Amino acid sequence: MSLFSRIYQKVIVSIDLYEKTCKIRISNNKNTQQEEKTYKTINANFPIEAAKYIQKIQNQYPHTYTSAMIRTENQGLLNGKNIDVFDKFGLDINSLKIMLVNKQWFIYVGKKNLQEYKNKFSKINGLDFVFSPFIIIYEKIKDRLDSAKKLYILQEKGSTSLLIADRDNIYFGNHIVFEQDRFVDENKEDKKKNDDMIEFDVIDEIDENIIIKDFDKGSYDLSSNSLSELSIANHMIELITKTLNNFYQDNRYASDFIDELLILDGYGISDNAISYLKNNTMLETQFIRIDVCKEVEKLTKMELT
Repeated sequence: MSLFSRIYQKVIVSIDLYEKTCKIRISNNKNTQQEEKTYKTINANFPIEAAKYIQKIQNQYPHTYTSAMIRTENQGLLNGKNIDVFDKFGLDINSLKIMLVNKQWFIYVGKKNLQEYKNKFSKINGLDFVFSPFIIIYEKIKDRLDSAKKLYILQEKGSTSLLIADRDNIYFGNHIVFEQDRFVDENKEDKKKNDDMIEFDVIDEIDENIIIKDFDKGSYDLSSNSLSELSIANHMIELITKTLNNFYQDNRYASDFIDELLILDGYGISDNAISYLKNNTMLETQFIRIDVCKEVEKLTKMELT
């Protein structure tokens, strides 16, 4: 590649920073080059190896743009065109970074939370673009919206983002950050309980309707992975139930009945967990598997056009 081409080529670095991993995706604006690397992280700190790799890209290509999706606490979505809606929900606008989308709904994040997140990337001179998970969801579902209000969820390993929308508007949004290693802790507790249960079942007849068997469809699988997947599915059902109850009962929302659910799976939920979740919700449920890094890349390209 000539020096002239390198100087004027736009290169996009999409970053997906998790508690234990950091995925980097490199592409150019012409979609002729893509590269991915994954690094180990500690406590969601941006790894020095990833920083060195991106610095090398930045030195080689002056027009390099770095982007990520923010997963911090203290962010959300509100329906409304007037900033006064924040008073309605007891939110201090002076402490928030706020953006009005489509002149119909606001996304917001705490200024302090946003700055702390940006500071993680100081070794690469910060981020050029920081995207809300609600924007990720909206861009993925906007062509699917119709006259019925539906629940849309971006499910990830450490967080869940939920919104309710139809083709006319978005009415509700919530972002929930899980406690660190919650599923690991629940998995250990579930395994202990089930070990006790199996010891008891040696004496008494085994219950054919036990939830683990329903989940696995075959034989009792008390492996660590199966129990973790079951914990995730149960947690999702709990969140869905709580979200819909809040939506129906709070008169600040236009709470029509919701009977459909679409889950954007950025985690890699197993087929067994998907089947279990579908069988244990009262909603017609669809799944789409997504790659957050690729979605961030798409949004960045939209910003640069």
